[in-house]
Order: sequence, then C-alpha cells, then structure tokens
Amino acid sequence: MFEIDYTFNEPFALESGDVLHEVKLRATVYGKLNTEKSNAILVFHALTGSSRIGDWWNGLMCDGCSLDTSEFAFICVNYLGSCYGSTSARSLKKRRTKGSAAPLVTLRDIVWTNVHLLDYLGIKKFRAVVGGSVGGMLALEFAVDHPDLTEECISIAATPLSAMGLALNHLQRQAIRSNDLEMARKIAVVSYKSPRQFDARFGRKPNRNGEDPHTKNDDRFDVGGYLDHQGEAFRERFEIESYDLITKAMDLFDLSDDEIGRVTARVSLVGISSDWLFPATDVRRLSRRFQQHGVDAAYFEIESEDGHDAFLSDIAETSRVLRQILRVKADEVSNNFFDYKRRAAEVIGCYT
Repeated sequence: MFEIDYTFNEPFALESGDVLHEVKLRATVYGKLNTEKSNAILVFHALTGSSRIGDWWNGLMCDGCSLDTSEFAFICVNYLGSCYGSTSARSLKKRRTKGSAAPLVTLRDIVWTNVHLLDYLGIKKFRAVVGGSVGGMLALEFAVDHPDLTEECISIAATPLSAMGLALNHLQRQAIRSNDLEMARKIAVVSYKSPRQFDARFGRKPNRNGEDPHTKNDDRFDVGGYLDHQGEAFRERFEIESYDLITKAMDLFDLSDDEIGRVTARVSLVGISSDWLFPATDVRRLSRRFQQHGVDAAYFEIESEDGHDAFLSDIAETSRVLRQILRVKADEVSNNFFDYKRRAAEVIGCYT
C-alpha cells in the first residue's frame, strides 16, 4: 500500500460553472499494477470514508480475498470536497468571498478529478470500478461519463435518491445549518441500520451506563446512548462543510435513459435485503432499466440484517457477492436471484 498526493494547477471547471484554480487529491494504491496496467480496479469510498480502503473494507481486500491484491491493483481517491487529504469543502469555502458558501460540487465533478489522476498514473482502462452507497453512485456516473475507461461497473446499494432519501438528507443539512453535525450524523445512522438489527441489538434496554429512562426525563434507552455516542465521535473525525457538500452532491445524482444508453461496461447492481434507504426493489428496478436500454446488466443481492451498512459490516456476505461478480462471466450468471444463489454454492462454496 502506498499513498499519492497529486496536485493539478490548471483551471478545473465545475459543472456549476465555477472554476477551481488548484485541486489536490489524496489517492491510495493497494497491490501492484502489471506491466500493461490492465489490472487496476478503481474503488469509490462512501460518504465519510477516505482513500484508505483497508480502514473501512477491512477483511475484503488482501491476497486471496474477494478484492484480491495478488491479482488486482486497487486505487481509491479521496473525493474533491472531502476532508482526508484532498481539496476539502472547508478549503473551497475559504477561497470564496467572506460569508459565501462553498461552490456546488456534483458527482460528475468528482469523477472528472479521478480521470485527471488516471492520466498521471498512466492507466488507460480499468478492469472495474466499484463502490457502495455514494461510492456506488460514483461508479455508475463513471460508467456513464467515461464508457471507454472501464470493463465493468459494480454498484452496491445505490440508486438516485428517492423522496425519502432526499428528505433525510434535507434534515441532515438543516441540522448542519444549526452547526449540529452530531444530529446530522445521528439521523444518518438511523437510516443506515435496519429495524430488525436495532431490535436485536438494543431492544428496549436502558442505556448501558446505568441510566434509567423510566425514572428520569433525561435518562436514555440504550439505542439513544448509542446514537449520541456516534454523533459525538463523528465530530472528531469529519468536517461539517464536507458533510454538507457531499450530501448535496448525492441529492443531485440522477440517470436519464439517454445516459444509461451510453454505458458499454458490464454492470452489476447489488441490493441489500434489509436496506430501507436504498431498497433492494429500487436497485433491482434500476438493473431492469439498464437491461431495457441494451446494457449487459445483472442484479445481485446481499442477504443481511445489517441494513444499508451491510456492504461495510457484513464482510462474509459482501465477499460472497463481490467474489462471484469478479470471478464469474456474465453469461454464466442468471438474472434470477434464487438461481444465482444455487450457482454461488457451486462456484464459491466456502463463501455461502
């Protein structure tokens, strides 16, 4: 694993019309590029992730893992607007007139910055682009905008946001306007979990620190203590301006029929059975839209009670699906999920 800090000083025009005169990117590379540089896989991190894939996909990437570093080189770039080494939303805001907001940054802008870095690395085409949540949106945006630069697109738990998703992001940004990043994070965490997971983990138990919600107004149930802890810890590791910028970029992501028709890569769309933020039915419906427009697309499903977070927390299930997508040719996989599960047992028995 090694990191790259790359700066390009030429004017970079955002989709909004704003122009940045300098963009810094932090990238991390795992594994080794082959001589032809044809074994590279571009990984897009989720909303609050960094370019260090091993920090948030620990157990998925190693020699022999589903993301196999003995075969592929994995490259991840911290987003423009994020706060882990690249030009952050805070730094963008400081360059503006006092009191102005940071410029509007879209997922298309973020993808374009990645392409600039690829020129620097000398990579002509990716074996695949992959990501989950907003990372999955970016993988799809990459396949739409740069159809000749990847053989495959793997998008996990990602579609254009539904009205419910837009509503939740709106509430989070309203909290941010009140300088309450903790509340924004707590709203997000609720949307990332499934009701069954919360019931199994917390139920109606009092907070584990000894509080008794039955006798004092301010005492919490265990789930309340958990959410408060998540909010407090988050402020220590993430910038409020970056959260604001990236959630807005998520809101703006959409796919027209014409854009879908431009895709030439094989597309694997992965739903999560218990995800209510990006429901599996919505992911499956998006897969059908790709197929209807002549794209070689297939639907897969992570079976997990972990909700939207399953692509990060349920390593066994995520490994099973990723291993199958990367190992099995498209014409060997049925689009019928239940037939797909039967085949999985034959192909990767140790992961079922």
